[in-house]
Amino acid sequence: MTYVDAVLLDTDVFSLLFVAREAQDSRIAGWRERLGGRRVLIAFQTRAEILEGALERSWGERRMANTRRTLDHTPTVPPDDEVIDAYATLTAACRKNGHALQDGRHVADRWIAACAIAKGLPLLSGDDMYRNAPNLDLLN
Repeated sequence: MTYVDAVLLDTDVFSLLFVAREAQDSRIAGWRERLGGRRVLIAFQTRAEILEGALERSWGERRMANTRRTLDHTPTVPPDDEVIDAYATLTAACRKNGHALQDGRHVADRWIAACAIAKGLPLLSGDDMYRNAPNLDLLN
C-alpha cells in the first residue's frame, strides 16, 4: 500500500467525520480543511475501536452494515513489523521522557501513533495528548 499524500485519522476524528450520525462538533470544519483532499487512512486500532463502540451500543443491523461498509472502504494500516517496531520505540521513548502516551490507559493511542510513525504519515487527532510525542508528525 502506498501512503503518498495521505493522512492517518485518530479514532475521534474518523468517527465524527465518517461514522457518527449528525455529529455536532465545532472542530469538524477545521478537520475537513486540514485534510484538504488528502487520502484518509486509519490504523487497525481505530477499526477495532469503531466496531467495539458500535457493538457496545447495540447499533441496529442497518447502521452496523453502513459502518462496516465505511470501514471496508477506508484503507487500514495493519500491525506489521514496522508498526510493531515503531510501537516499541515510541513506548520506550515516552517512558524515558515522561510523555503522556506512556500511561497504560493510552495503549490504543500508542498503536495509532505507531502506525503513523511507521508509515511516515501525519496524524490528525482531536486529542492534545499526542502533542510532542517522539517522531510523530501531528497535523493538528
